[in-house]
Amino acid sequence: MNLLAIDCSNNNLSLALSRGQHLHTWHQTVRQGHSDHILAGIQQLLQHQQLTLSQLDAILYGKGPGAFTGLRIAAGIALGLATAANIPIVGVSTLDAIARHLPQGNGLAVVDARMGEVYAVRYADGLQQGDITVGAATQLSLTGLTAVAGDCLAPFEQQGLQLIAAVPLASDYIALYQAEPARYPAGNSADLLYVRNKIALTAAEQREQKRG
Repeated sequence: MNLLAIDCSNNNLSLALSRGQHLHTWHQTVRQGHSDHILAGIQQLLQHQQLTLSQLDAILYGKGPGAFTGLRIAAGIALGLATAANIPIVGVSTLDAIARHLPQGNGLAVVDARMGEVYAVRYADGLQQGDITVGAATQLSLTGLTAVAGDCLAPFEQQGLQLIAAVPLASDYIALYQAEPARYPAGNSADLLYVRNKIALTAAEQREQKRG
C-alpha cells in the first residue's frame, strides 16, 4: 500500500511515506511552525518516491490527544489533500503510537498535556484499556504497572518503573494501520481526540502554580 502519514501533535513535525515495503520519513523540530513546513515536507517525500497524491491509498494523521493547534493542522492538511485526490483519511490515536514502544505493548502511555498534566491510558498487548484520562501524573494509579512510555517521564522517575522516552511518529501510524487496518477505519472526514477543552491556564492559575 502507498500511505502518507502526518503528525503535528507536539513540537515536532513528523511525516512518513510508505510505498509497498519501502518506508521513508521526514522529521523536524518546528515548535509552532508546523504550517510553515508541512506542505514542503510532503512534497519532498512524494517527489523522492515519484508518487502523486492520487496514487496514495490513504492519508493517516495523528488525531490526538496532543497540542490542539497541531492536531487541527494535521487533520486539516490530511482532509484537504485527501479530498483533492479523492482518497480516504485515517485518524490514529497518538497514545496508540506511544504504546508501540511499551514492552510487548504492556504498560502506561503518556503524552504531555501541558499545564502540569498528562494524557494517560493503560495498554495490554498493545490494546487500550479503559478511557484516556487527563490530569496530574501524581494522581494516576500505578498499581500493577512495570513500564511507562511517553514524552513526560519526570513524574515517574522514583516509582521503580521502566521508563521509555517516546513521541508519536508518523511511521508509527503506518505500522499500526498496516498491522490492523480494521482497527482504524478509513473515512471521508477528520475527527480529533481532544479529551479536554481547556488549552491554557489563566493568569491567576499561573501565579498560583508558581507559588505552589
